[in-house]
Amino acid sequence: MRKLNVMMKSLMVMTTFFLVSCNTDDGIECPVALTGELNATETEFSGSWEFTGLVALEAVDITDDNTANPGTDIYAQYTECQQDLVYDFMNNRNYAFKQGYLADDCQGKQTLTGTWSLTGNVLTFVANCASQSTDIEMSDGGDSFSYESLVNIRDVNNSVRTSKVTFTFEKMLL
Repeated sequence: MRKLNVMMKSLMVMTTFFLVSCNTDDGIECPVALTGELNATETEFSGSWEFTGLVALEAVDITDDNTANPGTDIYAQYTECQQDLVYDFMNNRNYAFKQGYLADDCQGKQTLTGTWSLTGNVLTFVANCASQSTDIEMSDGGDSFSYESLVNIRDVNNSVRTSKVTFTFEKMLL
């Protein structure tokens, strides 16, 4: 479960700085939800995108299998429930980020919601009184996107390493 929480927190780097509280007493103004019609690029981008890869720059072992087997393919070290992450980008500019809904018997299902926009290669999210923009790289065929982030990864020995990682999502065919 600890590894699952680390994964969710890592992915929320892209979609959230949602841990920022919004209170009128401290003078923070919440960003306005994104609105308006989708442009042609956004219309093409809309749909469901499934988490398919997580590669670290440095090898790490997060599997508790009594074998020292560090690797850079973090995704391969995750359980099916940890791999079960989906973005739903809707045509009304809303999005949902879902964890644990496709794999069997996943505990702790979670959904984060907000609004989104895509301008050039910058994907922007607004939710929970926060806004986050991330540079993404689209594949040549437009069927996958990836982004890089610096994250803390807890290994099997409970040591925390900071590493640059690349997250990859593929468009789901319905």
